[in-house]
Amino acid sequence: MRKHLSMLSHLLLLLPAMALSQPAQFKGMGPEIWTGVIDNNGITSFKGIPFAAPPVGELRWQPPQAYLPQASSTIANKYAPICMQGPHLVNWYRDLISSIGKNPDIFEDPEGGYSEDCLYLNIWTKSMDTNKPVMVWIHGGSNISGWSYEPDYEGHNLAQEDVVIVSIPYRLGIFGNFSHAQLLETQSGKAGNYGLLDLIAALEWIQQHIHEFGGNANNVTIFGESSGAANIGYLLSSPKAKGLFHRAIHQSAGFELTRLQTLAELTELSLSVSEVANKKGIEALRQLTSKELLNAVSSLATVPEFSPVVGGHGLPISVKTIFQSDAQIDVPLLIGTNSQEWLMYIEEDATIDGYLASYKLNHEKAAIESVLPGLNTRDKLDRISTAVEMLCPSLSMAASMSTQQHAYAYQFTRVRQGQHWQSVGAYHGAEIPYVFNTHAHWLETNSDDRELTKVIQQYWLNFAKTGNPNHKGLPQWQPFDKNNQRVLALGDHVSMIPAPDSALCDITNKTR
Repeated sequence: MRKHLSMLSHLLLLLPAMALSQPAQFKGMGPEIWTGVIDNNGITSFKGIPFAAPPVGELRWQPPQAYLPQASSTIANKYAPICMQGPHLVNWYRDLISSIGKNPDIFEDPEGGYSEDCLYLNIWTKSMDTNKPVMVWIHGGSNISGWSYEPDYEGHNLAQEDVVIVSIPYRLGIFGNFSHAQLLETQSGKAGNYGLLDLIAALEWIQQHIHEFGGNANNVTIFGESSGAANIGYLLSSPKAKGLFHRAIHQSAGFELTRLQTLAELTELSLSVSEVANKKGIEALRQLTSKELLNAVSSLATVPEFSPVVGGHGLPISVKTIFQSDAQIDVPLLIGTNSQEWLMYIEEDATIDGYLASYKLNHEKAAIESVLPGLNTRDKLDRISTAVEMLCPSLSMAASMSTQQHAYAYQFTRVRQGQHWQSVGAYHGAEIPYVFNTHAHWLETNSDDRELTKVIQQYWLNFAKTGNPNHKGLPQWQPFDKNNQRVLALGDHVSMIPAPDSALCDITNKTR
């Protein structure tokens, strides 16, 4: 009897600890219950949580609709399908892995497959009962590819730093940005920008529910890279997104609202898809399969830009942009680019004349050559493309927004060890594994990379928590001054330096 009582006492003592280790549940969409999964480091993940109704059937090319919860209980341990797209990005990863002499098959297809039914977000949190800053990741991929849970984007390591990490998807390509006369008739003269509305719907969901995951809805930072960062520019410019986030981190993207397509131009280009598909009415187009639509787009002589359009949903033509000093944007900004964004994409037979023609800079050749002395053709083309596509628009964005809020600008310069990495430099997307601490095993990663990871994470986290990246023990990061432009170099050395290629930006900005 005494032995049984002793065992009972022991079990009672264990109960509190056992309760603490129980998987957390999200019940905010009752009667639906989602149970998280705890990893070995105590981080709870919730994968594949719906934030809008599946945009399929009659909801294709409609603004996102409310998700209707069902009476069910689900273990949130599987990622949802990624938004419908071609194989471009998977092939990019495999080609990159192959180029360094490793088996490309180690990069697996997206866990959930491909589908138009893709509006599901992912959450990583250290605990469910505190008021932590929230960081919301928006993936890149030129608005035609990419997904929220690419290996570099998984949030379990970053969430260890006492922030809630959320990654969100959005409709891509023709599914995210399409126009048609019948859509204009039924949607109050608006169409397009469905992917942008998806991002807004996800941010609204976060405002409503993130407190149940330990997040502070009044301290939300959006961060993203490439077209994900460009989409942050659109969110900053959209009246519909106002108040849904409080800070923005913009990594390696150009953004100039004045260069966007208009709704009228998108409508005209979208008509080409209807003609190729031999389907003119919107209902007939909705009967086409996802693959049939992708095939129709790929066969066009002129493929539409699938970035958001002014005059479409969420971006009226009259919207004040982040490039207007009186736009009243009260969101602190952290922004930057990498030093060799374009180097890995330059083909062997590329010429300066060809590149300058594509950017309508033919008449500036002599001036451009004069500020790029001593470089081979490949390096010149990289500097020109990096400047035009990303660096110069980013510096302009920092200069404009710094008149209202602090903006902090950086240049990522770290080049990994190894012959291949030395040949491509600080390439487009190279900074992402440092932000998330997700260095894939096929990347050459040494102690210097690990140390830089800690530095970059601390800057990003400090900014998310306070709007200021600075912290005791880190090199001082000075706010951007449009009259004395300096950026923080993030590489083998971390220090303030003059903004790179300012002379090149002065030349190229004349024609933009």
